[in-house]
Amino acid sequence: MANILKSQINLKQVSSHSYAISHHVDWTIGPVLHGGSIAAAIHHVASTHFNTTLAAQNQPDVFTIHFEFLRACERSDSSIVVEDLKVGAGTSTIQLQLSQNGQTKVIALATSINFDKNVGPTASTAWSLHPPPRPAPKFDEVLAHRPDENWLPAHVVGDLLPFTRRQLVLNPRDGFPTDGICDAWNTFLGDERMDATYLALMSDCIPSLSDTLLQNRGAYDSRANFGKMERWAVANPGVPAELTNTFKDAMGATIFNSTVTLDIEFKRRLPKDGVKWTFTRAATRMLEGGRMDLDVTICDERMEILCLARQVILALDAKKKFRVGKAKSTL
Repeated sequence: MANILKSQINLKQVSSHSYAISHHVDWTIGPVLHGGSIAAAIHHVASTHFNTTLAAQNQPDVFTIHFEFLRACERSDSSIVVEDLKVGAGTSTIQLQLSQNGQTKVIALATSINFDKNVGPTASTAWSLHPPPRPAPKFDEVLAHRPDENWLPAHVVGDLLPFTRRQLVLNPRDGFPTDGICDAWNTFLGDERMDATYLALMSDCIPSLSDTLLQNRGAYDSRANFGKMERWAVANPGVPAELTNTFKDAMGATIFNSTVTLDIEFKRRLPKDGVKWTFTRAATRMLEGGRMDLDVTICDERMEILCLARQVILALDAKKKFRVGKAKSTL
């Protein structure tokens, strides 16, 4: 399995409780780093710590992880210090503090577990996604550039978040008829597959629900981008639309989303070779006064839940994000 993400993180264990990570241009949005990429890097550190320093506990899986994004991360390497808060027989909890140039940028809490061990009963529920998503695509047909009756393919080639050049995204053919809900299928091209660290990234690799609700035609306004995909598909059935964005586009944006907190609960251990496709539903209940909740459900090809995520977001003046100079807290 190609794991480009972990290669870019370039994790180095400095001591039993300290780590160093790199940064990569693929993670950049203008002068700062993408929060999902930072979350993935911290997840990788947590997983490594559970499987090295705390290996005797036999709790190799990250069960939950909570992030407090205190300040924007700059284009520089980071150090992460870990404190063992609880080392237990069934679960253990650690605190991770990410710093750049001596300044704390992100604090996280991670809890470990062993998904191979049952700690209690199992029961089915009647839960389902509502409204139901369109039927899953025929994945091999999509990769062969044959039209799917339910989904339209695209990938983004631009200045913002260059890792999306390696990603193929499918949006439903009927667009996004329900305000506050965006569905998508995602994969990476070539032999790149997704493990749990990728899921941390994917929990923040979603359209901007604020841009979409406001229909402001921003770079991540899913309805505006879907219109481009729809027009492309008429002339090029089955061929992924190539969406573009530029730093100039970002400079002209009216708002950007600042993630205040992110919580992820992992539901199962992924196969050793990862997963090729994930389904993502991003949903918000309310955008009011610049404050927005965001729930993200990520499933595998069989629509089994892999993880659940929740963000608390502030929709802020975009000029604060893309100003020239040192990245600062937006709050």
